[in-house]
This record gives sequence, structure tokens and C-alpha cells, in this order.
Amino acid sequence: MAAIDSLLRVMTLRDAEAMTITTGQVPSLRRAGNAEPMAMPALDRALVAGFVDEIVPEDARAAFEERGSGEYTYQTSAGDTVAVLIEINGAGHRLVVRRQGRGAAAPAPRPSGAGEPVRAPNPALAAFAIPVAAPVAAPVAHAATAAVAPAVALPGYIAHLLSIAAERRASDLILSQDLAPRLRVDGDVAVLDEASPTTAAEILQLLAACDAPIGASGSVDFGATIDGHRLRGHGFRHERGVGVALRLIRRDVPTLDRLGLPSDLADLVKLRSGLVLVAGPTGSGKSTTLVALVAQLERTRAAHVVTLEDPIEYLHETERCLVHQREVGHHVASFADGLRAALREAPDVIVVGELRDRETIAVALSAAETGHLVLGTVHAPGAAVAVDRLIDAFPEHQQRQARTQIAAVLRTVVTQHLLPARRGGRIVALERVPVTSAVASLIRKNELHMLGTHIQTGRDAGMIPLEKSLARLVRSQQVDAAVARAVAADLDFFDASLRTA
Repeated sequence: MAAIDSLLRVMTLRDAEAMTITTGQVPSLRRAGNAEPMAMPALDRALVAGFVDEIVPEDARAAFEERGSGEYTYQTSAGDTVAVLIEINGAGHRLVVRRQGRGAAAPAPRPSGAGEPVRAPNPALAAFAIPVAAPVAAPVAHAATAAVAPAVALPGYIAHLLSIAAERRASDLILSQDLAPRLRVDGDVAVLDEASPTTAAEILQLLAACDAPIGASGSVDFGATIDGHRLRGHGFRHERGVGVALRLIRRDVPTLDRLGLPSDLADLVKLRSGLVLVAGPTGSGKSTTLVALVAQLERTRAAHVVTLEDPIEYLHETERCLVHQREVGHHVASFADGLRAALREAPDVIVVGELRDRETIAVALSAAETGHLVLGTVHAPGAAVAVDRLIDAFPEHQQRQARTQIAAVLRTVVTQHLLPARRGGRIVALERVPVTSAVASLIRKNELHMLGTHIQTGRDAGMIPLEKSLARLVRSQQVDAAVARAVAADLDFFDASLRTA
């Protein structure tokens, strides 16, 4: 049995999510987001180097030493498979071991002699053995907090950058190997000149602490709480190494009023069935608007709400409503799987973070048809494109049926754009399209090219054209005319709206 297998056996018996092994330090286990040192002496340099020799294949060692880090899959003598991140540091090595495929069955043990060549025993490890203690029950954490955003402790540099980002009210902190950090403030990305470049080791350490290794796909999504800052993150490989984008999340659930949205949008959550779409380009705040609608629902109606999010950003209270939040990749495999399961969970309202593929859209339409209120987002610059995007997800021979379904269940399309305000910050411009009988007819007949005219002339039906919203912001001197013109879809109508008081 390889020497490191004794340590890994302790990790398994104590039901730990991860183990950190560092030269000159006592190994530690991470359980329920908390680090727990093991009851054993610190590990010397030769011992940890022996562990590295057992894990890194011989044909990969030159590349590993050149890069100074690497991720490997290791199979123990008991047949368990773990993922190991190894970094070379000044004292020797640091290894972060995580269980492979959380909740998934490990691959069958490799037959002896197959795959990697058998290595000769390392004499430095010959006398190494660790007594295995009886399993210890892990402390119970609050289910939502543990699953959504585990508390992560990091060395000062990343925590310091997050504090700067929060102080400057940045929406994103972007780190890239060997480059200075960037902050996104009011939609613009700026270099944080006073900060030193981020190293690969620091980024990998952040990902390891968040239990978010970059796997074979080249990227990973995760959520975490770091020094009190809740965030969602995305780690990725690129041509210069590794990077991570961190979205900072405010703790207080936003309201429609605080987001600058019309108060009558609250009427959307009074609907008992049908489909409501929130559309807009990337970064326009669609998901945040859904959060505000759920918060409005929670304050005004007793209902069972099931949300499907990727990842969960805000945690809702359960006062009037019973809100069950499920995260794609953690609680459910996909939006489509979560939607199918939600139909068996007796919901009144289903919230879908994104309608992005045919299967998800088909199940969402079926849910809306069967008496549920479904709220979802679509990446689209306007109502016509949003509806087209749903229809185009289906093969051509099913598109007629899809148009009929959408025309029957769609209730409203709200499209939003975030614009830089003249006095700083960002402000929302809104298009709202209630699905009247005339709009439903356009959808069924595949005449969406005429929808723009209906929106511009449908004031009595509650239509709000985007150009009218933009013109109002310009007239009130909240937004520059050039900024508004860059967003307007119909410049002639925008100019005419500016001239109309």
C-alpha cells in the first residue's frame, strides 16, 4: 500500500471533503467548511516529496516541475479515486486532495499492470504509517448555507482584494495569472494599479479552498463566502495560465424599488399560471430582477416556490412563502432535470435561472400549461428576439407546435438594459410587452417582425417601448443621449420620443 493511502483512508473515514498536506506542517482535513488539524506530527520535506512521487506519473514530472503546479487523479489501493492539486512552494510542496465526483460512484479499480507503470517503493516512506482513528461524526451545518456558499478562509492577499472590491462597490473582481487584478465598477473594467499581479499559485489556492478544481472541461463554477463576502465565481484556463472571475453578491435581497424598476412589475407575481420572461443582454441584471420578484412574492402571497439557479446567489427567507432553492450542478444535474423534478414537488411558482436549451424550454412550457407560474430569463435584446430564441431551440418540424404553446402560456416579456448614469452608477431602461390577444396571434402566425409596431402603438394595452424608457432617462438628464442611442433598436422612434413630452 502506498504511504499516502493511509492519510487518504483517514479522510474517507472522517467523511472529510478535502485534505491539505503541506511540507513542514500538520495535515488538515476540511469538513463542513471547517479546517481541522490531524492528531499527528508535522510532515518533513522528504515525506511530502515521496507523496508527490506516488501521485505524479513519471512521464508528467518534467512538465510539473516546469509549471510548478498540476492537477492529477490518483487511485488508492482501496479503489477510491481522488483529485489532487499539487503546488511547489519555497518549503517543498502543498497538496490539496478532494474526493472525485462528489456523490458519484468512483470508477472501477484499474487492473494490476494496466495504465501507469508500477513504481518502486520509496525508501523514505518505508516506515511511514498513520494509526486510523474511529470515524468521527461531522458537525451539522445549516443546509442552505453549507450547500450554497461554504465559508472559506484564505491568506490575506485575496481577502484584501475582495475588501477593496466591496469598498468600491464593484460588481466583479477578475484575476488573471501574472496580471494586475481588475475591478468592474458600474459596468466598466479598471486595473487595480496599487495591487501586485496575481500568481497562478494564489488563484489555484483560491479554487482549492472553494473546493472548485478546474477539471477536464477547462472551467468550473462555484459559490463561496470569503471573509464575510458572498460571491459566485468562475475559474478557467487560458493561454497564459489560469484566471478567475468573482461576482460579489450583496447580502440583502434587493427589492423592485431599490433596483429602480416600476412598482407595477409586482403585478407579475399575482399571476396564477403562465410564463413570464425577463430578457436582456449579459450583465443586465436579469437574475437580480428574478430575485426581487421572488422577494415580492414572499412578502405578498402564501405559495410554494421552487427556484433553479446556477449558482444560488441570494438566500430567501421563508415567512409567507415556502421557498426551496436548488442549485444546478449541486442539487440537480441540469435545469431540465430540476424542472421535471419540480413538477412533482407541488409548487405554485417555479423560477428558472435561464431558459437556454430545448429540453428546459419544453418542460417550462409544459409546467406553464399545467397551471404553474413559471418565471425565467432569456439572453435577448428585446421581446421579439426572446420569443424567437425559444422557438428556434426546437427542430423545424416542432416549431409550429412551439409557437402555439408559447402563444397560449406567455403572459409578459420584460426586457432590461443597464446604462451608465451621468452621476455615476447604472440605471435601468425597460421594455415591457404584455401578451395581448394581438401579440399571441403574431406569435402563432410567425409574424414577430410586426411586434415592434404593436409595442410602439400599444400604450393602452400596457406596452412600454424601450425607446420611450430611454427617451425619459435622457429628458430627465439621468443618461447621456449618445449612450441611449447606442441601445435603442429604432432610432427614428427614439428621436420622435425625445421630442414628445
